[in-house]
Amino acid sequence: MKNILLIFIKYGTHLLFIAFQIICFTLIVNNNKAHGDIYDNTKSIFFENFNDKVDQLFDYLKLDEQNDSLVRENAKLLDIIINQNNTSRKYTSTDSSLLQQYSFIPAEICNKTIHLRNNYFTLCAGSTNGVKPMMGVISAEGIVGITTRVSDHYSKVIPMLHSQSRISASIRGLAFFGNLVWKNKDPKIMTLEAVPKHAPISIGDLVVTSGYSSIFPKDLPIGTISNFKITKGSSNYVIDVKLFNDLNNLSYTYLVNNKLKEEKLNLENNIDE
Repeated sequence: MKNILLIFIKYGTHLLFIAFQIICFTLIVNNNKAHGDIYDNTKSIFFENFNDKVDQLFDYLKLDEQNDSLVRENAKLLDIIINQNNTSRKYTSTDSSLLQQYSFIPAEICNKTIHLRNNYFTLCAGSTNGVKPMMGVISAEGIVGITTRVSDHYSKVIPMLHSQSRISASIRGLAFFGNLVWKNKDPKIMTLEAVPKHAPISIGDLVVTSGYSSIFPKDLPIGTISNFKITKGSSNYVIDVKLFNDLNNLSYTYLVNNKLKEEKLNLENNIDE
C-alpha cells in the first residue's frame, strides 16, 4: 500500500493529466459528430490494418504446413497424370491393379551434395512412409535418382550425378534406347550411350525414360539432346543430354512406387533358360 501511495505522489501529476486527457477526448468524440466520425473511421482503419498484419503473421507460421499439403496434392496429381498416360498408351483393361500401377510418396530433401564425383541425397522419408530401396525418385521437372538405403525415417539416394548411376533412357518417338550416365563435371549435362549411329537423331530431341526398368514409368522427361558425335571406330553415338532438372536447386521430391514391380521381377527372374 505504501508503494502505491509513493507512486501516486511521484507520478500523480502525470497520471491526473492523462486521466483528464482521456475524459476530454471521450467528451469530444461523444458530443461532436464530426470528431466522432473521424474517430470511428480512424479506429476502423487501424484495426483493419492490425488484423491484416496478424493474418499475415499466422499465414507465415503456417507456410510449412501449406508446403507439405501442396506436396501431397502434387503427389496425387502425378498419380493421376502418369496412370492416365499409361492407361491410354498400353492398357485396355479396367483392372484397378493396372490403372493404379504407380503411386507417389512426397519427400523433402534433408541433405545433399552436388559437386562431387559421387554425390548423394538424403530424404526425410523412410520405411514408415512406405519407402523401399531401389525406388525411383523424381521431381516436377524430371528424374532425380534411385534410393539405395532406407531407415525408419530417412532414405539415401544415388542421384543422377553419380559415377554408378545408370538410367535407362530413350529418345521420344524412336525405339532406340541406351544408358544415361554422368561423365562430365557439369551438373546439367549427362551422356546417353549405346544408341546406334543409324538412329535418326537431332539436336533438341526429347530424352525420356524408356520404361524398360521397373523403377521409372515410361516417358518421364529427362532433358534434350544438346550435342552428339560418333567416336572413331564405334557404331554408337555419344550423346550429350541437357537435363531439365536442376538438382542444385531442388527441395522436394517424389518417390515412385511401382505396385507391379515385384510381379514383373519375379517373372523375369524365373524365365526358363
